[in-house]
Amino acid sequence: MSKRCTPDAFNIARMVSPIVTSGLLLFGFAACGSAVPETTPVDLPAAIEKLNRPLSGDPAALYRLRVSSSGGLRMSVLTSGDEGRLTVSEPFGSAVSLTAWKALHPPTFFDLRKGCRLESSDLERALGVAAMPLPQAVRLLVGRLPATSEDRVTPLENGRVLVEGRYWAALVRVVADPYRVVSVEETGSRGRGWRFELRDHSLSVPGIVRVENPDGRWAELDLVRLEWSERGELPPRPELPLCSFGPD
Repeated sequence: MSKRCTPDAFNIARMVSPIVTSGLLLFGFAACGSAVPETTPVDLPAAIEKLNRPLSGDPAALYRLRVSSSGGLRMSVLTSGDEGRLTVSEPFGSAVSLTAWKALHPPTFFDLRKGCRLESSDLERALGVAAMPLPQAVRLLVGRLPATSEDRVTPLENGRVLVEGRYWAALVRVVADPYRVVSVEETGSRGRGWRFELRDHSLSVPGIVRVENPDGRWAELDLVRLEWSERGELPPRPELPLCSFGPD
């Protein structure tokens, strides 16, 4: 499947808040092309070595965002070392929420509509869909395995890799030429969990990511722009009180 390339990406980026657009560059439309079919045999040790290497810089990305209850949103991801910010904004630039994280510390979710904050362990507060921890999710979005140095990565068979982190585990399906992740599914004793489906890749970077919960909730991300920098600048965390009962 080929990556959809739209010439209006710069105009879309101008519509979102300054937090979203700061420093973003056009993601390489010139690299758009058809991916090799997913039937090529996978050399899992080589795929793991390729997809689990450290990030080459601090990624910053902009997405169109649709969730099961709403459409027309924008989502930005800004990183600086082991810290990051995930911002969800309305179409005309008003930020709805901000999630801040640092390494293994619990992320903090800021509900900018309600003017309060709370701790959040994954993407559930930001997207309404439970998923993997944010540092691992960022690596997945920029074309790596969803695994940090603290996680255990085990090759299985048929292009599958098991990633085991603290309090979570997932089966990752990898395909070749180029090596890329096409699905991630939570595994464990609780039965069916959340699931990522990734497609429309440019090399290993997915152009479309869909996250689904077993209860039917879902979120879909459509990549607009991506930049790598040596050291990204992050917006300050808002000074907000704790939420009394949590966002709706």
